[in-house]
Amino acid sequence: LVYILCFFVMLLVAGVFVIVGRTVKVSGGPYAYVKPILGPYWGYLCGVLLWFLATLAFASVSNAYAHFVGLLFSDQPTPLAEASILAGSLGMLAIFNSNGVKSGAKVVLVLALVKILPLVFLMGVGVPHLNFENLALPPSLDGDAISRGAMVLIFAFTGVESALIPSGEIENPERNLPRAILFSFMLVLVLYLGVHSVSQSVLGEGLAAPGISPLALAARNLVGVPGEWILATGAVLSTLGYLSAMTLSLPRSLLAFSEDGFLPKYLSKLSHKTHAPERAIWIQVAIVYVLAVTSKFEKLAVIANVSAILMYGMCAVAALILLKKQRKLDLVSFTIPVLAMAVMSYLLTSVTKMEWFSVILLIGLSTVLYGVKNRRASA
Repeated sequence: LVYILCFFVMLLVAGVFVIVGRTVKVSGGPYAYVKPILGPYWGYLCGVLLWFLATLAFASVSNAYAHFVGLLFSDQPTPLAEASILAGSLGMLAIFNSNGVKSGAKVVLVLALVKILPLVFLMGVGVPHLNFENLALPPSLDGDAISRGAMVLIFAFTGVESALIPSGEIENPERNLPRAILFSFMLVLVLYLGVHSVSQSVLGEGLAAPGISPLALAARNLVGVPGEWILATGAVLSTLGYLSAMTLSLPRSLLAFSEDGFLPKYLSKLSHKTHAPERAIWIQVAIVYVLAVTSKFEKLAVIANVSAILMYGMCAVAALILLKKQRKLDLVSFTIPVLAMAVMSYLLTSVTKMEWFSVILLIGLSTVLYGVKNRRASA
């Protein structure tokens, strides 16, 4: 139910992007959509939330990656071992990406090609063994548990905003973007439901046991130790591929903020040899490392999702304002943004005070930076 809820929410969000994208036909994604409609400050804040979302997502997957690698060598890897694994891995990725875009992109491509294969393998060996008794719904449903589950899981559905960043360069975006988004979400939903159904069929209530690697354990029960190693290795490669892609792309946000005057010019210095933003890369990796070793996956994922939902909410408001100005506000175009905001508001009911505090603190500090930069510009 939570997978389907997240799928529905992200379809509504994608619908908002499509509505705005029909008029704002430029590259840049949410930032480019919000800025011309709500104004420079809201566009800037949208960019900050996008960076914060990506940074926390980067850190949460880093946390999971270190744990997955540790489990290859020990049933209970120590925090020191996981921290050491992560330091070495992020350091190597920073070095690769400091050598230029081509070097980093090759690593991303290789890892992207292999990370989905273990999941397809698990579905292939597991579907014939589905146990529908283990998949039956409980007698009653807990609304709070569903909203909290969706608040964590929607992390796995986010990212459509990244695909929209080059939308101004896509041929016939009005037709091709909705089709591509719908196909992507359907593919993700089928893959997630398939993998989860196999795991729950095999493990039953054991799927909820703490400290396990459910996919690897399910594969072991199905085909033995080789299956466990295939899925465990797949988890490592999948998360490493994500870390590699983020190390390549995310530091460019710090570079852009520096060039726009919101961060010190120190970060906008490029390598004389490779023209890569070495300083931004190492600063970004350091931020991610500290977050990853001091927090757990769920907390980081939820705070990242709060940032994403606030950003999506700004886009929904921008869509309504734009359509009203253009007098194109019909029943469908009105319902999609409003329904998106309503469902996202439901998800936010499960956010704790400390998680809200982290996001509000970021917005406050970002607002101060925005005011300082504007004061300097007008002086």
